Amino acid sequence: MKLEERIREAIEAPLENKRYDLVRVHIVGGKSRLIVGVDIDRLDEKNVTIDDCVDANRLISAILDVEDFINGAYNLEVSSPGENRPLAKIRDFKRFCGQIAKMELVNPVEGIKKFTGKIVGVDEVENLIKVEIPEEDNRVVCLSVDNVKRANVKREFLKRR
Repeated sequence: MKLEERIREAIEAPLENKRYDLVRVHIVGGKSRLIVGVDIDRLDEKNVTIDDCVDANRLISAILDVEDFINGAYNLEVSSPGENRPLAKIRDFKRFCGQIAKMELVNPVEGIKKFTGKIVGVDEVENLIKVEIPEEDNRVVCLSVDNVKRANVKREFLKRR
């Protein structure tokens, strides 16, 4: 199991107990030490604050010290996922329903593998999302979340006239 997966498995439930959503774990190797990056969101859908990052950092640091996954020194960086927030879980798609997402699929659906579309529906029971694709005459496709290789919220900004 990759280090990112081991860390995710160890910290996801404790973070949820503190009302945080684990968005992503990413590791960058430095010459002298690793950087372990953890992106969190709040389950109440409010903005992540500096205090949230500090709180989550303390929790994650304690877990990593006990689990001892990492040989040698490392830096732990906890932050919000930012503008191009990744979407991976069904609850991510539900939260951002009505918004535009840039997506790449594992297997093409109706001949489409990469596209930008509006999330228009979520079926949590079946783990499915419905996406309207403007480039395809606003065709709506139904996708399994398991078939989504990569998805990110695409922020739209209003243009001034």
